Amino acid sequence: MANTHHAAPAAPLGGSLVNAVTLTCGVLIALMLAVLVVRFLFGLGAVTALNDGYPWGIWVVVDVIIGSAFACGGFSVAMLVYIFNKGEYHPLVRPALLASLFGYTLAGAGVLFDLGRWWNVWNMFWPGSINLNSVMFEVAVCITLYIIVMWIEFSPTFLEQMGKDDARRKVGRAMFFFIALGTVLPMMHQSSLGTLLVVIGVQVHPLWQTPLLPLLYLLTAITMGYAVVLFESCVASSAERRRLEMHMLSSPR
Repeated sequence: MANTHHAAPAAPLGGSLVNAVTLTCGVLIALMLAVLVVRFLFGLGAVTALNDGYPWGIWVVVDVIIGSAFACGGFSVAMLVYIFNKGEYHPLVRPALLASLFGYTLAGAGVLFDLGRWWNVWNMFWPGSINLNSVMFEVAVCITLYIIVMWIEFSPTFLEQMGKDDARRKVGRAMFFFIALGTVLPMMHQSSLGTLLVVIGVQVHPLWQTPLLPLLYLLTAITMGYAVVLFESCVASSAERRRLEMHMLSSPR
């Protein structure tokens, strides 16, 4: 039976952009920029204390592998709504996509900051330098394409605010293609992140020595995506003093 409850129509929150949250974020951004200046002037070790005993691999696990999994909400909700045809959860699509857009874009930028010789990052896409046998190449290409796809998926929001209704309708007619692509690409790179541990071989603890790691990574990312979307919904409702959208989480019967 279809869920008869409907979410309230979307409306601007209103209020000033200068508040406690934005001021706190501004301070954090200023500190981040200062750290980045030191990083690019004096190297990665100057701001991370990385050395031969604590290599780059440990660092990248935190900000790329875990970070990209936390940003899987858009992919997970899109799969639920558009593939499994659960339209009652459609109000969660836009906020989930926005969170994924920020998360993946920051993860992509984070990779650039993590590279010791960051100025050579273009070699990753240069035909003469491509290594088709590299798991990291597949991950890098999929994540890059997925970031572009998410910006296209979110573009109707900007076009709507700019009053470009004709352009928004044209993008909307092709949106089915980008939604499909935005579902396939995360499945590819999330499973490939698990493949990284497979190719490492005996350097990984025997507990993780299984060829099912790509599947486990993919299922974990999907599950974590739903959890993060629910967490973000609760935090946003609490911060804006709005009622939780419990009708989407309760049984229709």
